[in-house]
Amino acid sequence: MIEKVFSVAFLITYPKEKVEPELQSQLAKITVPLYLPLRELVATQLTSTEVSQIRSATGIVITSQFALQVYLSRDWHATTQPEFFVLSQKMAAKLQAKGFTQVTYPVEENQASLAQLLASLPAQQLLWLTGNRHIKHNQLAVLPHLTQLTCYKNSWSQTQEDQVVSQLKGHQITRILVTSPSSYTRLQSIEARLASQFSSVTYYTLGHSTFKLISKAEKRVVQPLNKRYVLRQMLQRMCHDEVADQ
Repeated sequence: MIEKVFSVAFLITYPKEKVEPELQSQLAKITVPLYLPLRELVATQLTSTEVSQIRSATGIVITSQFALQVYLSRDWHATTQPEFFVLSQKMAAKLQAKGFTQVTYPVEENQASLAQLLASLPAQQLLWLTGNRHIKHNQLAVLPHLTQLTCYKNSWSQTQEDQVVSQLKGHQITRILVTSPSSYTRLQSIEARLASQFSSVTYYTLGHSTFKLISKAEKRVVQPLNKRYVLRQMLQRMCHDEVADQ
């Protein structure tokens, strides 16, 4: 009987084009990096009432890069600029590049830190632009002066799962970057179909919510040491750990 030979690979559930070229090169020197986002993000068609709600908002909260992309690409901008509260310096820079001047972000790049920032401000009604699968039970969601408005959908189909399964065949996955709880949920179905290729895996997360979810399943999982430049931090950690284990 001939045994199947698999090439060792990392699964990165994040778009390749959003990973710095330097990091792409570092990963490629160590392993076969497979960039397979387990999601499809699509902007939703808003009603005229929802668009008016955005245009009249005096404070807007944006925690997703895609929500920010949708906002900047639409004609939702009012004559009087709202105040923006975003998750990171990178997101703030994108708004500032478009001429928005009132932009605030927290010390740490996570929703808990942003929630603390918003809770410390004088009470004002804020509009939070979200996707349909944002984490409902977090510190942001319970703020009484925060109204949520869904501006995009995070979807996934059986056809897309089948495509990923096909792309993973022939690879032994040793390390996985899981970018969200929804990505992990979708990943579980893929792992069940390719069990032998996921027999010894370490998971790496960008935030605590995903880390907590994977920890509950009693799997090996690593989260960032701090909340700055978490994507770079975790991709470099994956490389470091792989070299250390060789």
